[in-house]
Amino acid sequence: LTPAAVAILREAGPLPEGDALASHVKNCTVRLVGTALIARAISTAGGVSWSEIDQDFMLKKRPGVFVAGEMIDWEAPTGGYLLQASFATGAAAGRAAARWASK
Repeated sequence: LTPAAVAILREAGPLPEGDALASHVKNCTVRLVGTALIARAISTAGGVSWSEIDQDFMLKKRPGVFVAGEMIDWEAPTGGYLLQASFATGAAAGRAAARWASK
């Protein structure tokens, strides 16, 4: 664990061993004391509304313009979900853009 992760765990109490440690890590509560400026945010909410996108991730009002990943208005839990969704929508939008360009 990184020093920051250990510090967060220690704030919650003494560190147990083995399975108890794993359970402790998974259930660790992080007390928020404030927020940083939007410029420092890892991810933000907002983006292009799903209602503005067709099934190929092309903007309905701008034919030939495709969106994917964090360009779309959605929120997902951290832990790789948004990364996977970004990769998947990027691949789908890329294939659709190639089909559109070859018409």
